Amino acid sequence: MAETADNSKNASAFAKIRETAEKYKSQIGLAILLLYVFLLGLGTIGEIWDIEWILDLPLFRPPGKYQ
Repeated sequence: MAETADNSKNASAFAKIRETAEKYKSQIGLAILLLYVFLLGLGTIGEIWDIEWILDLPLFRPPGKYQ
């Protein structure tokens, strides 16, 4: 009996998340696009002008250089 209550609670929570995502789909997509363009520009600036603090960020480090 308790399992069905937990399952319905999880299903309703998932439905609310899905409903919210559908409601704000365009804003979420735009935010992801803007974040991508910002990070792309930041990496480009770091590479072109050889700015070390940008290139030392974990996101822009080459694989194997994590120290």
